[in-house]
Amino acid sequence: MIECEGLAKTYNIREKASFFSRGKERKITALQDVSFSILAGQIVGLLGPNGAGKTTLLKILSTLLLPDAGKAVVEGIDVVQSPGLVRHKIGLVLPSDRSLYWKLTAQENLQLFGGLYNLPSRKVRERSKVLLELVGLSDFAHVQVEKFSTGMRKRLMIARAMLHEPRLLILDEPTSGLDVQGKREVWVLLKSLAMQQQVTLLLATHDMEEAEAVPERLLIIHQGKLFADGSPAEIKALSNHKGWLFIDLPETFTRNNIELPNGVTLHRIESIDGGSRLCISTISPDEDMPRLIRLFPGAMRMERRDISLADAFLEITGDRFENNEAGR
Repeated sequence: MIECEGLAKTYNIREKASFFSRGKERKITALQDVSFSILAGQIVGLLGPNGAGKTTLLKILSTLLLPDAGKAVVEGIDVVQSPGLVRHKIGLVLPSDRSLYWKLTAQENLQLFGGLYNLPSRKVRERSKVLLELVGLSDFAHVQVEKFSTGMRKRLMIARAMLHEPRLLILDEPTSGLDVQGKREVWVLLKSLAMQQQVTLLLATHDMEEAEAVPERLLIIHQGKLFADGSPAEIKALSNHKGWLFIDLPETFTRNNIELPNGVTLHRIESIDGGSRLCISTISPDEDMPRLIRLFPGAMRMERRDISLADAFLEITGDRFENNEAGR
């Protein structure tokens, strides 16, 4: 379905000029030698913080941006050599809900975009009915989009992108701006699309919960480089540490007066009411917890937590999961 080999992209930007300076020009590397492949029918998440290169990669795959180097192929078609053919194979959902016409109804929006896709009127009517039902907007088909909630507009954008029956649906932050309930509605919708419409999904996200809930496979991208590829469970398994232990003690401790057994690492000490909380990472939580109970018999509380995707990201990339330069 998708083959990427050695993709690279660099932006040249100039800082704002002042009375005393023209503004320095500098380069930002958005993608560095990115290679991967995606099979038909997969749900794949592109996980990374803002500025990691996710949007740049999606824009290249959707023919909105030319790479500086490398090759990208969708359904056997080169995105640079035959962009028009690629556009017939893909549906694209961008973060901005301004990709809809707010003064038009949901039905009118789909009719408009169906015309832009050069679809027969009868097919547009048939597809609109099916898709509005699928995204849960049948009862709002004749309501102006400006009266929709953010979640309803997100779902209509997905329906619009599926109008011409693409084989690949590309989504950039599909749940941005939604509350918890709205996010989960979109997650259920995306999984239904993959099953009922037999479409391949590639979605970019920086939402860790979304990354575990929707994709069956994750591509970890950071600072323009691809760091890891696997299921959420496989990504977490790449970490050397397998879990966390939190121990609440009644006394005040510092690193100087704590000695821990081999295989556990003290990450930090937090102050709590009248005592300290030790935050410890461990390779073997089941084996280490009894040892730590014996080591700290006066502990008020001990809790075990599994390693998270954010923990794994930190260890794999060597950097915290934080937003960097937006828009990359």
